[in-house]
Amino acid sequence: MKHHFIETIVRLRLLVGFLGEKNQANWWMSNFINRSSDAFLLPIYPRTTLLAQYHGVCEAALLVHDEHIGVGNTYHLYRLPNSIERVVAESIRDNSGSATLKDKLSDKDAALTALQAFAHTTVEKAEGPVAIGVFQDAALENLLAVSAAHYLQAFRENYQCFPYMRQA
Repeated sequence: MKHHFIETIVRLRLLVGFLGEKNQANWWMSNFINRSSDAFLLPIYPRTTLLAQYHGVCEAALLVHDEHIGVGNTYHLYRLPNSIERVVAESIRDNSGSATLKDKLSDKDAALTALQAFAHTTVEKAEGPVAIGVFQDAALENLLAVSAAHYLQAFRENYQCFPYMRQA
């Protein structure tokens, strides 16, 4: 798997995770990515605060996505094939590049602008779970862009949307 795709997954997870938190869109009840969590996590995880925030917000988002989409024969931004999840986990442990995103995670408008950079397509409004295609490694870049477009529209128009891919 190309490093570019892994970094895209990590960045999308952080952006969507931040935008879905209680203080923004309130899709999940966590507040891992805000100043108060920095104050709480920094003494415990001084060198890996963003890593702890990443894991916390991803777990909160995973639970809500699974609750709406279901588990089995589907993938979504927070539940991808094991081969991809292993590479993403290794990348996160290395903490390569994620710190440069931190400034965009303190402001909702900056996060929306950053998310828009990943949404290379337009989509129709679709609330709740929305199938965006069949998962294929070769189509991953396009599937991520479509997912980003759905999330962006939902956050801007204040509704919940959970894009997912069917297993091949």
